[in-house]
Amino acid sequence: MAETSITSGESEFISLLEANQGIVHKVCRLYAQSAEERRDLFQDITMQLWRAWPNFRRGSKPSTWMYRIALNVAISGLRRQRVPTETLSEAQHHLPAPETGPPDDVTRLYAALDSLSPVEKSLALLMLEDYSYEEMAQITGLTTDHLRVKTHRIREKLRTLIQRQPTL
Repeated sequence: MAETSITSGESEFISLLEANQGIVHKVCRLYAQSAEERRDLFQDITMQLWRAWPNFRRGSKPSTWMYRIALNVAISGLRRQRVPTETLSEAQHHLPAPETGPPDDVTRLYAALDSLSPVEKSLALLMLEDYSYEEMAQITGLTTDHLRVKTHRIREKLRTLIQRQPTL
């Protein structure tokens, strides 16, 4: 049986991915609705990170590099995605609504984030991670002045959306 050995570059990539996988999971949670879609998106992002790994210049923080790729993959996937349409069967018309209690704070935040545009979602995610305007500019390609205006508007929009939701 042939032995497969991991190169130092592969080992470094695996360590980086393990240390920062939370970034990828957060992007997946924000841009994919079902668990299956999140797994598929995670895999797509990981593959794109692996493809881009040889060109990573290490001039920026690895987390910044990962966010940029993860967000680009997620947003470009949304553009390609078609919304499937299906007809409702007679049985589906009579299904009772699931019983749910009032949403908790995390659920309310994700519901508000879900109503944002893809670009607004990406900026909100970076704001929640406490990235500086300079780091956000590196990831998004926007100027810091533009980011200040956009993030202020996003904060106000989120505040309004969350206030309109029922509380505990």
